[in-house]
Amino acid sequence: MAKIDKQSIIQAAANIADKEGLNKLTLKGLAQMLNIRSPSLYNHIQGLDDLRTSLMLYGWTQLSEAIAKSAHGKLEDNAVRAMCNSYYDYARLHPGVFEAMMWYNQHSSQEAAQATEELAKLIAFILSAYNLEEDEKIHASRMFRSFLQGFCSIANNNSFADPVSIRKSFDFAVETLINGLVNAK
Repeated sequence: MAKIDKQSIIQAAANIADKEGLNKLTLKGLAQMLNIRSPSLYNHIQGLDDLRTSLMLYGWTQLSEAIAKSAHGKLEDNAVRAMCNSYYDYARLHPGVFEAMMWYNQHSSQEAAQATEELAKLIAFILSAYNLEEDEKIHASRMFRSFLQGFCSIANNNSFADPVSIRKSFDFAVETLINGLVNAK
């Protein structure tokens, strides 16, 4: 029997969710993937809901790290592009984890609130280079978070039906939002 810990359980759950879909993630399937018996999972998680919440936290942490790494050393428009591209790439490469991030209550606990606050602070920091008024910073942060979450959710659900490249549409939208920020200065 394999030795497991909570992190290996979450990573295995992320693999299942990303390959098969979040709705296909079951404790039985997870245990089979880890080559353990289902009851052994309860030494590390409280059940499927706890696992999905852990997957949400894992995703927000991973996404924040990816954005921070990609935007590091970049300013203004280039930092915003890096942030948006990292967000898009993460959501597209990890559709199951991204779904968990979107649909599990981000404010159900202090830990969940902190995970999403870290990303909000990072976005606010990246946008701070635009010298916006305090209210405008909040508006801009909400605008980007709404756009990124919405666009990526629609793309991941294959809901863009026209033949135009989804990536080109994304890039066009990012440039349009950046131009709006530049013109708001």
